[in-house]
Amino acid sequence: MTHNALADELVSQLPIHRDTRWTAGSLGLDAAAFDALAQRLLELETVGAIDVMNLSRDAHHGLRRLNAIRFMRLA
Repeated sequence: MTHNALADELVSQLPIHRDTRWTAGSLGLDAAAFDALAQRLLELETVGAIDVMNLSRDAHHGLRRLNAIRFMRLA
């Protein structure tokens, strides 16, 4: 399953207007897969399917790594 398909499937299972926070660990993904999934969530935000409220990142060995994404499904 691609990261886009995974993100779409997971989002479709969420109730509308529910505050949701995902991390790589909570989804069982590695950092690269979680980054790809988060990118898809940002794409879904541009089409109005979700509202991304917060992205949290940290720096590790000079690289910025995404830790968590908080969002709400709108449609």
